[in-house]
Amino acid sequence: MKVKQYQFAAAAALLAVTLAWQGCEKDTPKGPDCNISNADLSYSRNIKGIIDQYCVNCHAPGSGAIGAVGDYRTYEGIKPFIDNGKVLKTVVLDKTMPQGGGMSQSQRDSVNCWIAASYPK
Repeated sequence: MKVKQYQFAAAAALLAVTLAWQGCEKDTPKGPDCNISNADLSYSRNIKGIIDQYCVNCHAPGSGAIGAVGDYRTYEGIKPFIDNGKVLKTVVLDKTMPQGGGMSQSQRDSVNCWIAASYPK
């Protein structure tokens, strides 16, 4: 009888871990496939200029922008927001950032491909 109880508890624990693991994967958004042929993008070479032009006005200390979080002036400052999927979600998927628009689809595609390539520095 104790063996069956142990097997049931082990199966229930395995199921709980599996469901929790799947739930974590769904929390991080995945962007569309990269549509730039032979994309070799890096933060310093390609992405920093886009971020400086469209994001730093609000996402920097002292900007005064209500609700803007993070300091996007450096790779290290924006990286946590790439890691947690916020940049991909708001810039590439939902296109709610930058507020007021202005970022071209080509620039959004560059950000997407850069993130898809594990956002090299």
